[in-house]
Amino acid sequence: MNTVTEITDKEKLFLNPNEMAFRKIYKSLLEKKEVTTIFRPGRRLCGDYRGYCSDQEVTIKIIDKTGADWAMLPPKFVEDFSKKVIIKEVLVKTLGELTDEDFIGTTEDVRDITSLKYHLGVIYNLSDDELTDDFIITKTIFEYK
Repeated sequence: MNTVTEITDKEKLFLNPNEMAFRKIYKSLLEKKEVTTIFRPGRRLCGDYRGYCSDQEVTIKIIDKTGADWAMLPPKFVEDFSKKVIIKEVLVKTLGELTDEDFIGTTEDVRDITSLKYHLGVIYNLSDDELTDDFIITKTIFEYK
């Protein structure tokens, strides 16, 4: 069951749809423009909750203080960092459908399905029971402007 998509509109924390948030640990990779692919839980196509559209211009920001969806608390961002990117492709897949090619352009700690599951579990507080081969993720590919 993909619990990420089961929140009602009343419970959703709406964030700027033209921003993409990253943790501080990825700042140097983003500065060097080495990250071009991300994975997020759930269906996040154009028009979906927290989805991106092809050709959309997005500003990458670094999270200074994490937020909490459950508390309706948005993150706070580092003031002196932003990068403009253009979304090239947005794909919805299940974890079981991913291949080695899907991990081209990802961060150093997300290089295969096992590391992606761990990453999703830590960042989004998901359990092994939730992160099955049928779990839906969105892969977003972008290029720097």
